[in-house]
Amino acid sequence: MPLRNTLASPVSLFRLALPHHALSRLAGSLLLVGLLAGCEYKPPASEAPPAPVLSPEQAAERERARQAAQAAQDAREQALLARYQIAGDGTVTDTETGLTWMQCSLGQSWSEGRCQGEAKLFSWTHALRAAEGFEFAGHADWRLPTQPELLTLVYCSSGRRNTVNAEGYGGSCAGDYSKPTLLTAAFPDTPAGNFWTSTPHERYGYASWGVAFGSGATGIGTHTDYTHARLVRGTLRASQ
Repeated sequence: MPLRNTLASPVSLFRLALPHHALSRLAGSLLLVGLLAGCEYKPPASEAPPAPVLSPEQAAERERARQAAQAAQDAREQALLARYQIAGDGTVTDTETGLTWMQCSLGQSWSEGRCQGEAKLFSWTHALRAAEGFEFAGHADWRLPTQPELLTLVYCSSGRRNTVNAEGYGGSCAGDYSKPTLLTAAFPDTPAGNFWTSTPHERYGYASWGVAFGSGATGIGTHTDYTHARLVRGTLRASQ
């Protein structure tokens, strides 16, 4: 059964809140596991069990399955890419949502079809301020996206995604998927990290929502957490 955030405050960006004593026990357990793993006996390569030998029929079937999965992934990517109008000036418009996005994260610069440099980290307040009056590609109405808007960028290459729970947390990609969890053909050089949204949490006045592009999940972080930001302009269509 998945854990749920039922406490009075969040603890860390995009994680479910746990009591401090539970966190301490969890940290201790993880540390113990790490220490034990470091002491685990590892046989020499010569003692390692040999890899199973596949018959020609099994090898052919595995290759057919791999090719089928790759074809399905390529078809999904092409369908998503068809939604995007790439302007060539560092912006891309999603024709389904009506939103125009900066292809680069804040801190990066658009050059020769790529996002150069390293994406900066911002507290939530600093991210909002950085968007105020930001000028790019001839526009000055860029802003931090809302949670529903930023979630439209999540793409699971596996074609599988977990559901968001009743409290709005989760929704991570499932199975074997590529990171970051968005279409890199439209958003190159994106770090597989967390990104702020402008949506504050309904109950926690010192926390806001974000999206983790390392997993595709959504969650909350306190306003003093530092993470990435991507700007958007336009209005999300009602159908979204």
